Amino acid sequence: MKTILIIEDKKEVRENIAEMLRLAQYAVVQAEEGRRGVALARSARPDLVLCDIMMPELDGYGVLHILSKDPDTASIPFLFLTAKIDSEHIRNGMNLGADDYLTKPIDDIDLLAAIERRLKKAEQMNRHIAQPGLTDFLNTFHLPDELPYLTLRYVKKQALYLEGDAPVKLYYIRSGQVKRFKTDASANVFITALSGTGDFVGLPGLLQNTPYTESAEVLLDAEVCLIPQTEFLTLITNHSDIALYFMRLLAHDLSQRDDRLLKLAYLPVRKRVAEALLLVYRKFYSPLDEPNTKSANQAISMTLLRENCAQLVGASMETVIRVLSDLRTEGMLELSGSQITLLDIDRLTRLKN
Repeated sequence: MKTILIIEDKKEVRENIAEMLRLAQYAVVQAEEGRRGVALARSARPDLVLCDIMMPELDGYGVLHILSKDPDTASIPFLFLTAKIDSEHIRNGMNLGADDYLTKPIDDIDLLAAIERRLKKAEQMNRHIAQPGLTDFLNTFHLPDELPYLTLRYVKKQALYLEGDAPVKLYYIRSGQVKRFKTDASANVFITALSGTGDFVGLPGLLQNTPYTESAEVLLDAEVCLIPQTEFLTLITNHSDIALYFMRLLAHDLSQRDDRLLKLAYLPVRKRVAEALLLVYRKFYSPLDEPNTKSANQAISMTLLRENCAQLVGASMETVIRVLSDLRTEGMLELSGSQITLLDIDRLTRLKN
């Protein structure tokens, strides 16, 4: 059963909508003002939010702004309720990421139809994320001919782009593995993110039209779709739902980077090595439909150069090699050239935590 959060300061309006939604077999959560609505969105994780615009203390625009900045709530479909609608209201809401506007008094059929449309579109987007593919992406948004692209093969250690290059393309990884990294003045390298099948690479620079602030290089041979910048920018300009999709990808990417930087700053090297190994495993070697179901004694073989492991950890190669040797002695993994075989994922997870 889908859950709808209603944020509305007028009790009669709120309860009428809630009763109608319950009759339509939706679970309902209610908030009488914006701050309470934000708290409920974060705790209840509804499938859709209906929010009034004009409310005391925190209005609907403020609610949407807060939820859109939080990666945990940014993807929740958001519909505005308003008694007054004009072009300025619509522009403000759409700029913040609203999915639709509904005018009060609300027609029951219009409301249910709008909710059903938004929930269906959200499910389509979630299916795309779970089973990525550029063709699937285009079909999801019914745009098979609007995004021309060229598919190329890249070999191990070949660069997609270098830090400082001007962005001219968006890269979609159809298969293979790619690392994104930054290099300091002393030529030290830190891997900022790993990208694999179904990931878009180079998005921030493309949207800002500024030189890349990181480099991207192939870890294992990859098949990559190259999407021209002009066509991509035209696409997201003309389609707000696609623009919102990429905004959510950016929010998720930034959240993951913040989490990694926090761990880099405070975790000891031993825990960071465990974190790096599990990151590679979950990104490239864990099945999409069961990311954490490997048994503790099932061996998982991965290809990972010591150099790349050190760049993920943010430590010298000598230090990382010593920690890997310790973990091998303790029975958590085996080492053979560039092959690392994880023997006990549960123990590595406990070590990371």
